[in-house]
Amino acid sequence: MKKLRIIQWYTGDIAQHQIRVLAAAPSMELVGAFVFHKQKVGLDAGKIAGIQPLGIRATDDMDEILSIEADCVLYNPPMERYDEVIPILASGKNVISIMAGWNPKKRSAFPEILTACEKGQSSLFGTGLNPGLSYELALLASSVCTDIDSIYIKTCEPQASLSEVFLELFGFGKSEEELATGSSGAHAIFANTLHQITDLLCESLDLPHDGNAFEYGFEPATRDYQDKIVVRKGTMAGLLVKASTTHGGRAVATIELRFLLGPEYVRESWLADGPSQGWIEIDVRGTPGSRITHEVYMDEDVIGTWSTGTKAINSIPFVCAAKPGLVSPLDLPLGRMLKLRS
Repeated sequence: MKKLRIIQWYTGDIAQHQIRVLAAAPSMELVGAFVFHKQKVGLDAGKIAGIQPLGIRATDDMDEILSIEADCVLYNPPMERYDEVIPILASGKNVISIMAGWNPKKRSAFPEILTACEKGQSSLFGTGLNPGLSYELALLASSVCTDIDSIYIKTCEPQASLSEVFLELFGFGKSEEELATGSSGAHAIFANTLHQITDLLCESLDLPHDGNAFEYGFEPATRDYQDKIVVRKGTMAGLLVKASTTHGGRAVATIELRFLLGPEYVRESWLADGPSQGWIEIDVRGTPGSRITHEVYMDEDVIGTWSTGTKAINSIPFVCAAKPGLVSPLDLPLGRMLKLRS
């Protein structure tokens, strides 16, 4: 059986886990690694991931990496960057991203994305845990309903396992005023991304919708935190964001996210309205009502990092076999675990 050829684009914590999984996947072969930090240029991808050398030299040269023949790119940027996604797609490589591609129809670059997919006969798929698994679970929950009034997704995610880059990007350690303004404000970071998902749910289930709503809440640290970053008491240790797709001003599909350093750094009352079980809760109001709770658990503090990266890898064969263009979960078979070497 011919192995699928994979390029790893960016090599942070999640990508390093993906490199280790790819090295153990008999059906796949890592053939390239694109890096952002200059100090990683020339390093072996295996060394970056903390395993034996794989014979793949990391580069920051886009022309060089795009010239490599590959079936798929695992794209792991800190945020949506379609100026990179578009040439990857146009070069004939499918893209699976944990930070882009969920439903970018409202993005100005959307026509260029479709053109690139047509040129390269390639597909773009956005996945991960949330967004990602959360809306796939919402679609699954809807499968027992004959009609739907509304969908509400709640997540509660401790962030200590994230890299310094994401902790700072999400605003941990900022004041409430800093969070509300500028390019790093909560609206700038989350609103468009989450509305892609709530819009997608409405489109997929044919729910009437005509608008969007967004709100957020700031939770101050109850004590100092000092690990990957410094968070002083009173600065942000928790963030509540809520994005909805609406119809006539009423929420039809909503995603609510609680990000926190850990329960010991926020008020107990702030967690009271989070998921009643696990860390993802799906509540579909309809005939009948349908509720799913889900939890990822592991002894090591790598839940989000490993699960997000694995979710993307397990979708590779199905995305590579999909029709060209923007791909949603409804275009793919039910996700499942791929076999690794023992």
